[in-house]
Amino acid sequence: MAIEMDSHSPILVEEKSSARILTLNRPKQLNVLSFNMMTRLLQLLLAYEEDPSVKLVILKGQGRAFCAGGDVKPAVRNILQGISFSSSL
Repeated sequence: MAIEMDSHSPILVEEKSSARILTLNRPKQLNVLSFNMMTRLLQLLLAYEEDPSVKLVILKGQGRAFCAGGDVKPAVRNILQGISFSSSL
């Protein structure tokens, strides 16, 4: 069983046999997804899709909420600064 669990990481990764458990780890913010979290989730899911040893992916949230949606603060800040979402990709 391999575990990548830095308690400060916004996504905790645990490997159990052929399962991967991804835990959203921003409980104080109700696990809202930041751009960095979405990027990391996409990286992990794409890697798991190509890995024949991965049979199951479980996505869960730390604390009382699974996920309250996307973090809109950075998007609003970018809009106010005149930066479009597509230019930040």
